[in-house]
Amino acid sequence: MAYLEHGPEYGAYLLTMAFYYVGGLAIILYGAYVNRNYLLKKEFKLAGIRGGVWPFFRRFLLWLLIGLLIWSVSAFKAVDYYLSLYSFTMTGSHLTASGVFEDMKQDEFYKFDVDGIKQLGNPSVGFLKGYKLLDSKKEGFIVRRIDQVVIVQGYPFLPVVKLYIYEVDGKSAKSLRTAYLVYPQSPGGRLSEIFDFPFEMFFWSGGGVGA
Repeated sequence: MAYLEHGPEYGAYLLTMAFYYVGGLAIILYGAYVNRNYLLKKEFKLAGIRGGVWPFFRRFLLWLLIGLLIWSVSAFKAVDYYLSLYSFTMTGSHLTASGVFEDMKQDEFYKFDVDGIKQLGNPSVGFLKGYKLLDSKKEGFIVRRIDQVVIVQGYPFLPVVKLYIYEVDGKSAKSLRTAYLVYPQSPGGRLSEIFDFPFEMFFWSGGGVGA
């Protein structure tokens, strides 16, 4: 069972995955391409502009930062889409842990063990969001389950996402393990490996099911 009401729109999912796999890198490469003459020529004689590594880097820097930011946000959002689909409840997205913990304390559906999470360790800043994973699937004679609290940390300007995974006993956080998604790993495939549970993407209509 998936919580389809938590799933993304088909177009938003495709756009996010396109930015994750291609868009961020494409912007960086395009920025390098349009400014290539600063590296290929040491001097623009007609304009009186000097070339070289430093002039190239100054003009390329904005492209680099925009590409990395889009890359990092899309990586975080791709993981968010998959986790949200299998989460009973979740927090909003925040840049500091205090915002995530405040949402957890006010959650109407699940009593997060905020004190236990803090004692085990948690991220402090970044693109942050918390989830209460709860689902099960039968595969032949095997029933696979997920029942964890997760805080996801995206790193600005890096296509890397860190997952803080808290094993719970009842509503108490008992242990912590961490895992990473690093480009170009598949978000759904990587999450399936981490949790030993098949993470698939479902859509209300038109999109069918895809891993």
